[in-house]
Parts: sequence; C-alpha cells; structure tokens
Amino acid sequence: MSRLSKSQWEPRNNHLRAGSTSRFYAINVYEKKPNDEGYSMYAYGLFTSLSKIALKMNVESLYKVECLIVEEKDDKLFVSDGVYSAPFFHGNNYGTKATNSFVFSKEENFTGLKAGATTIADGKVVNHPRVVKLYGTVSDFSPKATNTLPINMRRAVFGLHFKITPPEEGKLTVSYLGWYVYVTKASAAYENRKVYSFDDIEKGSQEGYQTQVDMQITWTKDDGTNEKETKQVVLKRNVMTVIEIKVEGQKPHGFTFNEESGDMKTENVEWNLIF
Repeated sequence: MSRLSKSQWEPRNNHLRAGSTSRFYAINVYEKKPNDEGYSMYAYGLFTSLSKIALKMNVESLYKVECLIVEEKDDKLFVSDGVYSAPFFHGNNYGTKATNSFVFSKEENFTGLKAGATTIADGKVVNHPRVVKLYGTVSDFSPKATNTLPINMRRAVFGLHFKITPPEEGKLTVSYLGWYVYVTKASAAYENRKVYSFDDIEKGSQEGYQTQVDMQITWTKDDGTNEKETKQVVLKRNVMTVIEIKVEGQKPHGFTFNEESGDMKTENVEWNLIF
C-alpha cells in the first residue's frame, strides 16, 4: 500500500498569508510515479482560504505544481451561483466553484491559468484585467523530504498612472488595451493610477519582462473634427509607468511689420518745351 504524506503550501511572500474573499488560489497538481516517464494530472482546486490548501501525496512519487493567485482590485471577478469563469475554467471550459478543497482527477484540471483572459463582474472578458495576478510553479517536489511545499509566487502585473490636462475645447479619448479614459474641456485635471495583469501570465511573471503596446489619443473638437495620434508605450513587469498627456491646438500666428526706413531718394526729370 502506498504511503501518503500531507503537504502544506506556504508561498514564500509573507504578505500572501492574509486571506480574504477577494483573493483566489487556483492550483494544478501533477504526479510522476516511480518508473513513469512524465507527469500526469493528479488534482486541482480553487481556494479563497490559504489555510485550507493541503494535499495528501504519495511519498514515493514526485509532484509538479502550478499556482495562480488572483487578487481583485478595480475589477471584480464574475461569479454566478458560486461558479467562477475565466481564468478558472477547468476541463472543457467548465466554471469552477471555490470549494477550498482539491478535486482528484486524472482527466481534467485548470486550463487557462497562463492566459490573460479574465471574466470580470459585468460578464465582459478582458485580457488585461485590473487585478493582481501572481504565478508560480514547482517541479520534482518529493513529499518524502519535507511536508512543506514552498512556491515562489511572482507578480505578472504592470501599472499605468495617467496625468491628463483637459483640452482647450472638445473631448479627449485615450484608448489602450481595450480600456478608455475620457477627459473634456470642463473636466478637472485627470490623475489616476491602476494595476493591470499581462495577457501572458507565464512570461509576464518573469524578471525583466516587458512588452510594447499602442496607445491612441483622439481629440474631438467643438466643430466635430477629430485629431488622432498613436504612441508606442513600453509596459514593464512590476513597474508603474507615468504617462502625462497634454494637447494643444494651433496657436494664432502674430504678424511683424518691418517698415522701410530712411529718406526718400530724389530724382530729377527735366522737361523743356519749345513751341
């Protein structure tokens, strides 16, 4: 009979210990038994309580663990009858309940932990949700050696801090990553900072990761005409990028008159008439 050991997850970051209903832990566990060439599905589970994350393991096997932590911020996750959607789909796109327990399965587990797609509270699916995502993996863990399985969880996030001066007329629309900011001439100076998750969680959690995105500004003037400008912005992992925006129309051109100076020249014309 196989000997089983109960292993407790403890993420290294101490601040992760504070559990709350706005923090979710999605975990895939794979097992490699003695003489197996590769890993097979073993268990998966969605948790809201860190203290509930514990799993019995065969001490003769090795285990691989994949974990995604999602912390709600400006966006909240969509839930219907206790069932959560992306990124917590399992199997063939089935929603998952946060039962605070593992489901043992060799046929299905979470399928979208590395993807950016996230269903937020209004049912909209976005690739750069305004939540904090942390991702980590461990391979070849042996429960024989210890009953504690530490996982280094790394943020897969970037920040944007907008400082926008209202236009002298009309309205400004700033579009980026499927999100929009609107500022009118009647608005106060706009300043707002938010944290977003990358659309590639595995790459986005790696040290030094960065990517370029296009941001577009549309200035709709009072007469209905539009002025557009696009700029590439570099988004860096775990970095808050400050973006200051100010638009101005063409200014009236002044006139300078350089008047001719000096005395008028004199020229003589002789007109002698003999009749």
